[in-house]
Amino acid sequence: MRKKLLALGLAALVGTSSVIIPVTQEKAYANTELEKKKSELQTERSGVDSNIKEKQGELSELKSKEEKLNADIEKLDKQTAETNEKIRERQAEIEEAKKKIQELKVQIQEVKKRIAERNELLEKRVRSLQETGGVVSYLDVLLGAQDFGDLVTRVSAVTQIVDADKEIIKAHEEDKKLLEQSEAELSSELQNLETALIELESLKQQLKKQAAEKNKLIEQVKAQHKSTEAAIYELEDEAAFLKEQEAAIAKEIERQKQEAERKRREAAEAAAAEERAKQEAAAQAAAAKASSPKKSSSSGSSSGSSSPAPAPAKPAPAPAVTGGKFMWPAQGTFTSGYGHRWGKLHAGIDIANRSANVPVVASAAGTVIRSYYSSSYGNAVFITHNIDGKTYTTVYAHLDARHVSAGQSVSKGQQLGYMGNTGRSTGKHLHFEIHDGAWKNPVNPMNYLQ
Repeated sequence: MRKKLLALGLAALVGTSSVIIPVTQEKAYANTELEKKKSELQTERSGVDSNIKEKQGELSELKSKEEKLNADIEKLDKQTAETNEKIRERQAEIEEAKKKIQELKVQIQEVKKRIAERNELLEKRVRSLQETGGVVSYLDVLLGAQDFGDLVTRVSAVTQIVDADKEIIKAHEEDKKLLEQSEAELSSELQNLETALIELESLKQQLKKQAAEKNKLIEQVKAQHKSTEAAIYELEDEAAFLKEQEAAIAKEIERQKQEAERKRREAAEAAAAEERAKQEAAAQAAAAKASSPKKSSSSGSSSGSSSPAPAPAKPAPAPAVTGGKFMWPAQGTFTSGYGHRWGKLHAGIDIANRSANVPVVASAAGTVIRSYYSSSYGNAVFITHNIDGKTYTTVYAHLDARHVSAGQSVSKGQQLGYMGNTGRSTGKHLHFEIHDGAWKNPVNPMNYLQ
C-alpha cells in the first residue's frame, strides 16, 4: 500500500514539474525580450540626448551668428538712417533750387519787360532823330538862343537829353547782361536740379536695396532659429516619449512577472490539488478492496460527482474581442488606409462612425505610455505591447475623451475613450497606428488586425 502511495506521489511530482517548467521558461523568455527592448530604448534615448546636445550646440552657434547678423542689421540701419538724411538734404536742396528757379524766371521776365520797353523808347528816339536830322537839330536849338542866359538854359537841356539817352543805353546794356547772367544761372540751377534728382533716385534705390538686404537677413535669422528650435523641440519630445515608453516597458515587465508568478502559483496549486486527488483516489481504491461491493458502488457514485460549472464570462464592450495579435480598435467604416498621400506618409488607418459615443478600445493588452492632448493628434493614447516576445506601439488619435492614464495596464478590448474630432481632424473618426517597436516605426495596421 505504501509503495503504491509513494509511486502516486512521485507521479504527481513529475506532473507538477512538467507544468511549472514551461511557465518559468515563458517568464524568462518574455522578461529577456523586454529587458532587451528596454536596453535598446536606453541606447536610443542616449542617441537622442546626444542629438539634442548637438542641436543645442548648433543653437549656440546660431546665437553667435545672430549676434553678428544683428550687428550687420544695426550697421544697415545706420546706413539707412544716413541715406534717409541725405535724401532729406537732397529734397531740401531740390525744393530750394525749384524756388530759386521760379524767382529767376520772374526776374528774367521783368528784365525782358524792361528791355522791351527800352527798345520801344529807343526806336521812337531813333525815328525822332531821323525825322529832325539828329545832331543838326541840337545845333539849331543852341544857335537859336536869344541871349547868354537862354544859351546856358538850352545847353543844359540838351546835356540832360543826351545824358538821359546815355542812361537809357547804359541801363539797357546792364539789363541785357543781367538777362544773360540770369539765364546762365537758371540753366546752371536746372542742371544742378537734374543732378540732385538723379542722385536722389540713386539714394532711394540704395535705400530700397538696404531694406531688402535687411529683410533678407532678418528672415534668414528667423528661419534658422525656427528650424533649429523646431528640431530641438521634436528631439526633446522624442526623448520624453522614449523615457515614458521605457517606464511603460518597465511596468510591463513587472506586470508580466506578476502574471507569470500568478500562473506559477495557479500551476502549483493545480498540481497540488491533482496530487491530493490522486492520493485520495489511491486511498479510496485501497479502501475499496476491503469494503463490500455496495460501498464500492457507493464510493464510485460519489467519485463521479462533478464540480459546479463556471459562471459565464461578462460580454466584452463593443467591438467584440477577437483572436490574433491585434483586434479592431473601433467599429465603423474604413475611410483611409496606410500609405503616402499629398507628399506625406499617412502612418495609420482611419475608421469613421457617425453614431454617438462610439467606444475606442485597446487593440491588444499592454501598458499606456502616454495619454495626452496634442495640436496634431488631439486627444491621443499611446500603448506599448509585448506580444510573443516582441514590442509594438499602438496610437489612438482624435479621441473625444480619454479614460486611461500613463502607466496604466490595459487588457485587450478595454475601453480607452470615445471616437472624436479633436486636433487636426476634419471629421469624427479614429486614426489608428501600429509601430514595430518604438514609436516612429510605423507599419500597415491592416497586416496585423484580425
